[in-house]
Amino acid sequence: MRFRRSATQSHSVTLAANGNVGHKRKPGGFRRRFYLIVLPLLVVVGVQADEAWISADGIVAGALTAVSPIVQARLQNVFVKCLDRVVRGQPVAEFRNEVTAEAAAQQLLGLQLLHQNALSQIDIARAAAESAQKLVEAQDAVVQQLSAVLQAQNDLVKYKFVANLVWQNAKAAVARSEAERAAAIFVYQQKKEEVAKAVADAELLHARIESLQNAAELIGHFTLKAPKDGIVTDCTALPGDVIQARTPIFQVFNIDDAYGVVFADPADIKKIAVGQNITLHVKGIYGDVEGHITGFYPELAALPVALTRYFWQKQQWSQYVPVRIDFLHMSSVQKSHLGAWAQIYAFRWDADAAWGIWPWAERQVRDAWKIITQILVS
Repeated sequence: MRFRRSATQSHSVTLAANGNVGHKRKPGGFRRRFYLIVLPLLVVVGVQADEAWISADGIVAGALTAVSPIVQARLQNVFVKCLDRVVRGQPVAEFRNEVTAEAAAQQLLGLQLLHQNALSQIDIARAAAESAQKLVEAQDAVVQQLSAVLQAQNDLVKYKFVANLVWQNAKAAVARSEAERAAAIFVYQQKKEEVAKAVADAELLHARIESLQNAAELIGHFTLKAPKDGIVTDCTALPGDVIQARTPIFQVFNIDDAYGVVFADPADIKKIAVGQNITLHVKGIYGDVEGHITGFYPELAALPVALTRYFWQKQQWSQYVPVRIDFLHMSSVQKSHLGAWAQIYAFRWDADAAWGIWPWAERQVRDAWKIITQILVS
């Protein structure tokens, strides 16, 4: 210890003798200068890097299809339960409207009576047409017989074997029979038209009956069918409830129809384009999901209630551009955990914008290093 103190004192004396006065540096001076240079640089780089980072919040949309009657009716039976899987066209509920059903039953009965009457008219018209046809055949036979007699008398009258008056009577009989045959043919044609009209009336009534029977809503007793494949959810009605027209009794959720809608800041729209991929974080799903930007909605919108956190995010304060994103390459496990209206966080790193930062940052770091080197030398 004595040797070290002596060496130190001797060194101080030597420096003083050489005319170099030692001056003591303040502790931490270099560190403060380093921070004053580097920290602002890091802040600027961070701000520039933020320009390359794109993010937006959104929700899972387009996945629910309502099942509802088109007229007011009482729910009689429900054939499915919540969380049941259904296929398109599967009966899911039965409805009945007592007032409409009674009126429709009376109307249907009246149409059925008219149809039976029309069928009877067909039989009557056909019988009359058959009689008229037989009359035509008989008149035709008479004409042929009288024509043969007249032809025979034509030769006899030339040789005066038959009186001219007799020949004239035969000729008049033929003309009269031909007129009666023409009248019979006219009557027969009328009867055929009556048959056709009776058949058309019966067919029209039959079509009206079938139309009424097939229009379940008009007869007040009908069955709703699943509009698509999916899972039954949002069950709100019970058997016995009177359901208003267009009021859903439940909804069908189909994962394949789901897509995302994120609400982007209008300033960020220039950084994204249709066809780009974007990373999604969906609540309820483990791991990130890849998405594909498929379009921009033309109107600006406010955030949905589920995403509104602060008063300035409401429509009177802020507006956003809705962007549609389709899900890509989701696993079966991820699909099973996808929920309607689940929140989405979408983010993307703009590589082109980020690449433009590095030349600027490189120049700034080079200048800062020069300053630091000068400080170390001095």
